[in-house]
Amino acid sequence: MWLNSCIDEYWPDVDKYENLLVVEGGITNTPGPYTIKISKSLPVKYARYIPFSGCVLKIFDDDGSSETLVETEPGTYSTMSNGIQGQIGKRYKLSVITPQGKEYESSYEELIKPVLIDDVYAEVEYHSNSGLDHPQVGYQFYIDAEETLNDTNFYLWDMEATFHFQSDFFIRWYYNGRVREFHPIDSLYDCWRTNKVKDIFTFNSTSLVTNKLERFPLNYVNTETKELTVKYSLLVNQHTIGKSAYQYWNAIEEQNSEQGSMYSQQPYQIRGNMRSINDDNESVLGYFMVSGFDTRRIFVDRIDAPFYFTRCSINDGNYQAYAEIGATLPYLYPVYIILYDEMRAVPGQSCADCRQNGGTITKPDFWED
Repeated sequence: MWLNSCIDEYWPDVDKYENLLVVEGGITNTPGPYTIKISKSLPVKYARYIPFSGCVLKIFDDDGSSETLVETEPGTYSTMSNGIQGQIGKRYKLSVITPQGKEYESSYEELIKPVLIDDVYAEVEYHSNSGLDHPQVGYQFYIDAEETLNDTNFYLWDMEATFHFQSDFFIRWYYNGRVREFHPIDSLYDCWRTNKVKDIFTFNSTSLVTNKLERFPLNYVNTETKELTVKYSLLVNQHTIGKSAYQYWNAIEEQNSEQGSMYSQQPYQIRGNMRSINDDNESVLGYFMVSGFDTRRIFVDRIDAPFYFTRCSINDGNYQAYAEIGATLPYLYPVYIILYDEMRAVPGQSCADCRQNGGTITKPDFWED
């Protein structure tokens, strides 16, 4: 009791980080267009994306050339496809002017020659998880990079996952005032969903014996969801960055990896390379990225392991829902109907329509069956 009485939970003054300018995006050595997102920050308890429209954005190089970005949707600004092209060895900065006339700019950052990806691969691994009553199994993804002449390289990886998944049931009929046959029955059965991998991965090669990065662990995908039930694809973007950019992203990675309570470590504001021209005391969030870039996509088939996600089930209530389907209000149309144990039933609609689980029935252009 004496020990507990000496512990005070830390509650940060998050309101002072409200309504700040947030910058996300950058320029690479690959052809544009390049995209920058500008938004405004909110307190943690109201966390959501607030785009900031009407700003004037310019990217400058160290020769004095520049390009003004075009707002393509609220808060999203892009260069022209035939506009500025990032070149290795040159330095770039971003300028932002808000509709209120406030000015912000980044420091100049050098575009470093990219270290190329040698291989991306996945291995079946079991990871411990004390919160589960069964072993956690899944794919652990790894990356190898090509050998370089530099003693020290700084890396940042961001990833995008796309997976093919299926509904639990085929739709046989639908109701929109009357029961009609649904054709084809599998048209809402197969979906693809794309998500950004939320984790941040950074590395610097000072600890390597050789100048070649091997078996660096990226994200881990387990069988607690449907992600690995059919086919899974991971798009890996490798950024070769400068030391200051590495320090920024590594600090965010470390802060995000804290386990336990949100306040097990006192949170702190991580400063990027943007600053206010009008007010040195004003904080600006985010980072204007200048990086050497390489990318690689990998596909993996369904993992040969048990799955533990909750599957849809049918009970008496689902049969009763079909018996009373005539009372369905029009705003709920269409209602999908399945055949289960030779009887008609109305399942949870997300159990029959894969789109209601965040998917799309349009197969991505890059998909390999």
